Amino acid sequence: MECIKNEVAEYWNQWSGSYDQQYAHGLKSSLEEQAWMNLISDVLGRNPLRILDVGTGTGFLARIASKLGHFGYGIDLSSEMLAQAVEKNHAVNGSFAFEMADAEELPYDNESFDSVINRHLLWTLPNPEKALQEWSRVLKPGGIMLIINAGWSTFGAWNRGLSFCGQCLIAVQEMKNPWKENYSVQLREQLPLIEKVRPEEVKNLLQKVSLQQVSFVNMRDVVEEEMRTMPLRYRLAYRHERYALSAYKTR
Repeated sequence: MECIKNEVAEYWNQWSGSYDQQYAHGLKSSLEEQAWMNLISDVLGRNPLRILDVGTGTGFLARIASKLGHFGYGIDLSSEMLAQAVEKNHAVNGSFAFEMADAEELPYDNESFDSVINRHLLWTLPNPEKALQEWSRVLKPGGIMLIINAGWSTFGAWNRGLSFCGQCLIAVQEMKNPWKENYSVQLREQLPLIEKVRPEEVKNLLQKVSLQQVSFVNMRDVVEEEMRTMPLRYRLAYRHERYALSAYKTR
C-alpha cells in the first residue's frame, strides 16, 4: 500500500507546476471564480468554518473557501503540490495552513472540523471507503462534507464520439497523445473509483459510512464557465461527468 501511495504522490509531484494551467483545474476567468464561490457558499454558508481540505493539491478549494471567510488546513501526499499551495495561499493572504498527510489516515482528533471538503480526489484513493470513514470521524456532529468528483469516463455513444473527435484535434494541433493514461496499468488496478463510476455509487458510499442527507449539488454554472474558457477541441474532448455531493454528520 505504501508503494501505491508513493507512486500516486510522485505522479502529482511531476504535474504540480502545470496543474493549474489545465482546463477545469485552475481558474481561467473571473466568471469561473464567481461560479465556484457561489457553489461553495451555497453549501457551506458565510459563517466562518474550520475546514479540512483533503487532497488540497495546489490549494484550489482552500483559496476559494478562504475568500469566503473560512479557515483551516489543506493536506496532500504530494510535497510539490503542497509547495504550490503554500505559495499561492500566501499570494492571496489566505487563511489556510498546509501540511503533508494521508487522506486515509488523518492526523487529527475526532470531531475537530466543521467541514471536510475535497475536489478530484476520490478516484486517486486505493481505499475510498476507509477515507470517507476518516473524514466522517474528524467531522463535528452537524458538520458538512462536500465532495467534488468526476467519473473520468465518457458514458454514451454520442459523448464518446464527440470526445474522440476532440482528442484527435488535440493530437493534431498540439502534437501530443491525449489517450496516454495518467497512471500505470498496475496502479490503476488498485484504484476502485478511477473510472466508469456513476455518481450514485459515490452517494451510496457516503450513506454507507452513516452520513445523512446525502444530496447532489448543482454544478451547472461551474461546468458552463469552465467549458466557456476552453477551445473547441477541449470542449469536445471533456465529456466526462462532473458532480458534487454534500452530506451531514448527525451523530
